[in-house]
Amino acid sequence: MTMSLALKTERSAHVDQRGTNIAVAPAGRQDRNDVRNLFGALHAFNADLDRRFALADGWQALLDQHLEREWATGGSATLLAHDGTAPVGLVIVGGHTDSPMFQERHWAEIMALYVVPDKRGCGVADRLTASAVEWAGEHGYDRIQLYVTATNVHARHFYARSGFQPIQEIWCRHIAALPVDPPSDDVCETAQQSGELLIGPHEHLLADRQTS
Repeated sequence: MTMSLALKTERSAHVDQRGTNIAVAPAGRQDRNDVRNLFGALHAFNADLDRRFALADGWQALLDQHLEREWATGGSATLLAHDGTAPVGLVIVGGHTDSPMFQERHWAEIMALYVVPDKRGCGVADRLTASAVEWAGEHGYDRIQLYVTATNVHARHFYARSGFQPIQEIWCRHIAALPVDPPSDDVCETAQQSGELLIGPHEHLLADRQTS
């Protein structure tokens, strides 16, 4: 019988081509610091590609809030890869529900994927991605997607090899702006304050999740 990854407590072992014993398992409360460290390293790397990925002060508390919601609801999964006792990789996957304006409203999203530099090329990212895809399928999602920075050529090649393909592009233009605060986004702020997908890229209209 297939068991949801979000409920598994045992670690599945895998020996990669370099002979390193890698185990993947859901993160628990005892892994909180490891999740923080890997998530922080991911965004430090991403911020070198695009400064908007730089984490704000106090991000650790928001990540903790996301994890607590995950453990309470099962609406997402945070998985760690270990080499022995050392954490070497992280993936965070969750479900997304879009506005009722659209026919196709539900999909899964990989919100974070990171492998420490000295374990890249060892199959760790493949294991973590496969685990995210399995979680999505077991939770009824027939589509899984993610965001990748256009200049991150290595990541783009990895995702293409893993069966992903580009379907949209985000184009940006930096413009001159007046020194005023942007208008308040009450829907987005309300969703974040309730703990909805604090680390995900799509907070708009998440209040609709309450009625979906």
